[in-house]
Amino acid sequence: MSKKKILFYTGSRADYGLLKPLVDKVKKKINTGLVIGPHHLEKKLGYTYSRIRRERIVKKFFCKVKINYNDVDIIKFIRDSIYDYKKIIKRYNPKLVILLGDRYEVLSFALACFFSKKPICHIHGGEITKGSFDDTIRHMITKLSHYHFVCSEIYKKRILRMGEKKNSVYNFGSLGAENVKKIGKLSKKDLLKKYNLDPKKKLILVTFHPETNSNIKYLDQINIILRSLKLFNKVSVIFTGSNADPYGQSFNKKILNFVKLNSQARFIYSMGNDEYSSFLKSSDLVLGNSSSAIIEAPSCGTKVLNIGSRQQGREKSKLVHDCKLVSRLIEKKISKLIKTKKTRIKSNIFYKKNTSDLMSKKILQIIKKEKIHHKYFIDAEK
Repeated sequence: MSKKKILFYTGSRADYGLLKPLVDKVKKKINTGLVIGPHHLEKKLGYTYSRIRRERIVKKFFCKVKINYNDVDIIKFIRDSIYDYKKIIKRYNPKLVILLGDRYEVLSFALACFFSKKPICHIHGGEITKGSFDDTIRHMITKLSHYHFVCSEIYKKRILRMGEKKNSVYNFGSLGAENVKKIGKLSKKDLLKKYNLDPKKKLILVTFHPETNSNIKYLDQINIILRSLKLFNKVSVIFTGSNADPYGQSFNKKILNFVKLNSQARFIYSMGNDEYSSFLKSSDLVLGNSSSAIIEAPSCGTKVLNIGSRQQGREKSKLVHDCKLVSRLIEKKISKLIKTKKTRIKSNIFYKKNTSDLMSKKILQIIKKEKIHHKYFIDAEK
């Protein structure tokens, strides 16, 4: 095994589920570290570190900066965590750092890497999500990164227009689109039995996060979703928890109150990657504004109702149907989609065969280089 070291960062349940297959491949070839962000250690957020704890070989580091979930505290977290992350980077001294996504906690780690002069490989850059401040954060991380693993040619071209080198941007497809095909082996019968749900009813999987760039008030957003679902008493509904954005915990409280009053509704904050993938495959409809619905659900042949502006700007497969955050429009779309049969066609524009293999091979090629290239701006060709 090479003496050179690589460092992954995970800030939440979402990115760890995507990164795990890549971590598993890379750690067999090179010394691998994993920095675990504070969201994984929060009981309110499902204490998702309990799943990471089982990882062996990987050297683990923790950011212990406390975080609450309003705008002011996000700023404070970024300020405080950069210093904490910088100490971890200095201690481990990796040759390369791997980041995924567009969250503010990922940005703080990217900034720590930048000031520590450690090159970054960023996964899932070049995308657009107009209804979330993650959109701006994603592009900031791109400009801090040396290498870019994207999941479509459009995203690749966008990063090149941002001034990145041609030989630093690679379209390997999406880890999530690949991973969901390999896991999620629990049957619908077993899932419904576990959560005591009626097998005769249609099943809707719901994940709805705050629209942080919206003119609609936060609590009005979740109230519109719940008001729309309340009309459908002949369906079972599984809610997953909202993320750690401002008002995310308020969303979860509203959902819990809804579940208490509806016998065929369940709230599972964090169900784990295998169970979540099983629900994606077993559901008749996936509803909300989560990127996983757009990127992963089409690999299962499951219809998606993408609501509001949070994911506006992303490329979408034919199984994804957009809808404004308006109750009567949502109700109309649910009625239509829930009646149509599930397609056997599992077409996903983000899927490429062997995505994790392609990424791990490229990472190992980068690591072997004596010197990783200095980063500078490349003017787009006229």
